[in-house]
Amino acid sequence: MQPKEVTRLYLTRHNAHDVEGVMALFADNACYEIPGRLIRHGKAEIRQTEEWEAAVHDQLRTGDLVQADHEVSFRAFASNDWLRAAGVDELRYTSMTIKVSHGRIVRITAALAPESAGVLAPVH
Repeated sequence: MQPKEVTRLYLTRHNAHDVEGVMALFADNACYEIPGRLIRHGKAEIRQTEEWEAAVHDQLRTGDLVQADHEVSFRAFASNDWLRAAGVDELRYTSMTIKVSHGRIVRITAALAPESAGVLAPVH
């Protein structure tokens, strides 16, 4: 599968809260990072995040997907039950980049927009 196809499938499965379907897209040594806020290494840690996001009914909406080589970048907006309970309509990401190798996601990097940066606690 091409990187844009993998990205679309990831977004569809994530929004459907299909944890098993999402995890099937990740390479074993994948990394998910929100720089300075969150980092997950490997499928086991990423699964924990995906399970939590499914439990709080996380939804991602995106701007246009732009592919350059093996990476797909886009603006993203996340909303979920936990954010709404905290009085936050959505998190805004200035960019989210999904890197794909051999049809598997090897890295997701999501850069929070400044107005959303205070919502998540920094990584300790």
